Amino acid sequence: MAKTQYGHLVKSISFSDRPGYYRQVASMNGEFLGFDVHMEYGTYVAAGRMGTEPHGPRVNDYNEVMIWMGVDDPRDMGYLGAEVELCLGEEKERHMITTSTSVAIPRGFVHFPATIARVDKRFIFMTVSCAPESKPKQVPSDRGPGELARMSDSKYGSHISHLAFTRNGPWHYGPNNQDTHDGAITFVKGKDFEFNMSYESVRKAPYRFGPNPEHVHVHPSYFEFLLFMGMDCNDLSVLGAEVETTLGKEMEKHTFSTPTVVVVPEGFPHGRTTILKLDKPFIFAVVRPLSSGTTKDRAYL
Repeated sequence: MAKTQYGHLVKSISFSDRPGYYRQVASMNGEFLGFDVHMEYGTYVAAGRMGTEPHGPRVNDYNEVMIWMGVDDPRDMGYLGAEVELCLGEEKERHMITTSTSVAIPRGFVHFPATIARVDKRFIFMTVSCAPESKPKQVPSDRGPGELARMSDSKYGSHISHLAFTRNGPWHYGPNNQDTHDGAITFVKGKDFEFNMSYESVRKAPYRFGPNPEHVHVHPSYFEFLLFMGMDCNDLSVLGAEVETTLGKEMEKHTFSTPTVVVVPEGFPHGRTTILKLDKPFIFAVVRPLSSGTTKDRAYL
């Protein structure tokens, strides 16, 4: 492989199985990413308890976002195909997750246990932790699960977002980009902490991302990760596409065809990300763990 100046920012994702129902897990810690962030995702293949023993309530000393991603139909990303019971707060207020959903977990907020009651379709479970390692602490508790909550009057319902998806049609990015990948996109935010993320199903190629796809740009006030994820829950290691992205003012080209994360430091020039070929749909996610990620933070060079 030819030596590159920015190749260290383009990182291939590896997977490993774990005991139980959580399979093909990709775990990316702070050392791997180069920032105090831990990202992890994998697929749940059957009903049962989520997480590790003793499966009780836990608390983090960092902010975290958990996402239940439905991936069975790339045109209907809101369909989860499963029922998950999640407990929140010291009272173990119970919530049912039946669609693609994100849950914001501020530092010190008690959450879990979580139980998958039914799986009709495999789904992806993802966590983004604002710390170099994900190390939740168990909280002693002898109380059983609380009442099943209604979103309209629950104490902790504001932590939960049932994700709404918008179709990516022509001119999605505005007057300078008429491309469409004909997939669906949604946005994820934190609660009482800065966090911004989008993810979308990419269904067609060729396709160029961004409002000015031929130009590089920078984000002066935050770093981000560009995450290219396979969405076949029988084999997450398959991306099913060929992607080209450019890095640096030199627009150094990098091409890959397996699940990959591209690390974009604060103020680093990047852009012109193009889907060259596509054999099967995949997920493209932009993760900004410490930012609101507004468009005002983008500058073109």
